[in-house]
Amino acid sequence: MEQTVVVRTLRLGLFRDYLSLAKPRTVMLHLITATAAMFVAAGGVPPVPLLLLTLTGGGFLAAASNTLNCYFDRDLDAKMVRTRSRPLPAGRLSPGHALVMGIALGSAGAAVLFRFIGVPEALLSIGALAYYVGVYTVWLKRRTRWAALFGNAAGSIPPLVGWVAVTGAVDVTPFLLFAIIALWTPPHFWSLAIFRRREYELAGVDPAPSKTAPLWIVACSLLLVVTTISTAVAGGMGMVYAVTASALGVVLVSLAVLVWASEDARKARWLYAYSVFYLVILFASMIIDRAGMRLL
Repeated sequence: MEQTVVVRTLRLGLFRDYLSLAKPRTVMLHLITATAAMFVAAGGVPPVPLLLLTLTGGGFLAAASNTLNCYFDRDLDAKMVRTRSRPLPAGRLSPGHALVMGIALGSAGAAVLFRFIGVPEALLSIGALAYYVGVYTVWLKRRTRWAALFGNAAGSIPPLVGWVAVTGAVDVTPFLLFAIIALWTPPHFWSLAIFRRREYELAGVDPAPSKTAPLWIVACSLLLVVTTISTAVAGGMGMVYAVTASALGVVLVSLAVLVWASEDARKARWLYAYSVFYLVILFASMIIDRAGMRLL
């Protein structure tokens, strides 16, 4: 009996390790932004099979990107307190297994999108994976402190994929959704870099412009709020989204100003934690807004 319990515990631990490579919380951010774009594009609830298949393919490709990121970043992760306990630097999984997992997930995601959704959507998603892994992870992140600014395109692609899946075309609104994520990424990552700066320095990575990062955080936050309000107008959004975006934006800019005005790294930690909440609630409000307007 005890042996059976041990085996089950080991299997559960192994499953958790493999799952952690995919970074489920990050995948969920990709899925909610794509879902919101599909609701906005459809003016309500999109066809459920189309929604599920788009999210399945996109989710697999997002998981593949994260897994391959873990594979290529395992040497950096081993040098940082925050990441050294991850499966690859801790030696609980082999790099080869992670590489195979990443390729398998990417292949599965691409196959779903090519077969059931369309060629443009598949190519956009594959391009996002290639950019995130090849350009951001392997090249930009190790060479420039501006990686968060120039490497954020990959995470901004899901709304474009969702929009094209519903409409078969693009207009201004999906690019505004793209811009929301692109402008959100620098404050999100640079706030992390500020309060984890020492760890990044020990890993040999320069994650943010040391002297001007707080000012850039304020600038990007202000532009982000302007873009969210512009989306309300261009996308014909209702009061649920408009009020939510405005309230979230006030808090975001206030925290950004605190980071800029204070040398206390705890303020950056507050902003980092809030930024995740901000993005989830902002895009969730789009879904609720459009679903509610269709019911009305």
